[in-house]
Amino acid sequence: MHKKIQITSSTLLYAVCLLTLSLSSNAQDAAATLNKAYVSVNGQAQSNALAEILLREQLARGASDSPDLRQAVREVLINQALMAQEARKAKLDANPLLLAQTELAQQNILAQAWQQQVLSESPPKEEDLKAEYDRQIARTGDKDYLIRHLLVAQEATAKLLFEKIQAGAKIADLSKEYSQDPQSRERGGLTDWVNAADLSPALADSVKATGKGKLVAKPIKSDAGWHVLQVEDIRAFKAPSFADTKQQLVVIVNRLALDARLKTLRQQAK
Repeated sequence: MHKKIQITSSTLLYAVCLLTLSLSSNAQDAAATLNKAYVSVNGQAQSNALAEILLREQLARGASDSPDLRQAVREVLINQALMAQEARKAKLDANPLLLAQTELAQQNILAQAWQQQVLSESPPKEEDLKAEYDRQIARTGDKDYLIRHLLVAQEATAKLLFEKIQAGAKIADLSKEYSQDPQSRERGGLTDWVNAADLSPALADSVKATGKGKLVAKPIKSDAGWHVLQVEDIRAFKAPSFADTKQQLVVIVNRLALDARLKTLRQQAK
C-alpha cells in the first residue's frame, strides 16, 4: 500500500515572511498560516511552522536559502513523520523515559523563549554597558603574562618536577613528558598571553610576584591540579575600547539580568 503524501499550496516563503511580523492586527492571520499544513503524510499534517523551524536551523548553520534547501526541508518533514508514525504504532510513545525526554525538551524550549522575552522587554541600556565596561577594566591588571607551565594531579609529583627544574632541567621538556594540560603540553607548556585577571587568584598572585624569566617560587594548587610555573615574558596590557567590546558587554549584562530574574524566581518559589 502506497503512503499518501500531499503538499498544500501554502508556500514556506510566505510562512517565513509572516513569522517575522511583530504582534499586530495581522498576528492572527500569521498564526493561522503557520498552523496550516505544509506537508500531509498519511493524513497527518506537518505545519508551515515546523517547516519554518527546520529552515531557520539550516540558515543558522550557514546554508543559503534556495529551492533545493526548501525541498530538503520537505523531505525531512516527510521522513520524520513516517518514522514517528511507525514509532507510535510500536507504542514507543508510551515509554516513560521518552515521555520524560519530551517533557525536558519542552521545558528547555519554554525556558529559552522566556529568556528571549525578558531580554526583549528590558534591553541593556548604554549606561549599564558602560558601567560593566568600567567594572571589567577595574578588575583587569595592567600587565599581560606569557607563562610556561606543567600541570600534574599530585603535590608530590609537582614538588619533584619543581626540584628537577631548580637543578637545571628544562620546564619545556618536563611539560611535554608529564603535563596533563593538553592545550599547552605539546608546546612545551607555553600558554598564550594572559592577563592576571583571567587566572585563578592563587595563580595570579604568584605570577605577579615573579619576575620575567623566573620560576614561580613553589608549586601552586588550583581546581585543575598542581602547577609548576615559569614567567616567560611580561608586557603592558592595553585595554580594548568600549566600542570594541560592546557586543561582549551586551552578552555579559544580559546574562547578569537573567541571573537576577532567576534568583528572584527561586526566592519566590515554594
